Amino acid sequence: MRQIVNMNPQLSRVEAELSARIWAVFGSFPDLCGFSLQDRTGLPDYVDRSSLRDELFVTELGFSTPVSETEYDEAYKLITEAVADIVSERPEALELLRGRTFARTLH
Repeated sequence: MRQIVNMNPQLSRVEAELSARIWAVFGSFPDLCGFSLQDRTGLPDYVDRSSLRDELFVTELGFSTPVSETEYDEAYKLITEAVADIVSERPEALELLRGRTFARTLH
């Protein structure tokens, strides 16, 4: 995917905007380790897809330490809002996000 992004300047800009928003989410939740984004086809079979209106879904939301249900919900909400914002502003971002995993980098 990096080659495609590097070859298309518009996608490079979208990737930069996307990275800034996602890292802001990580900055808001120091214990957030990572999460994945899936489209409808990546959801488990028991999920009723006919009632879903979103294109992408947060899955595998992970934290390094136990968090309260409220903190979990806040992180989930912030991620979904960031994703919805970038996709509404830049529809081409949908292809960059589908099936992608974001993880905190430790140094």
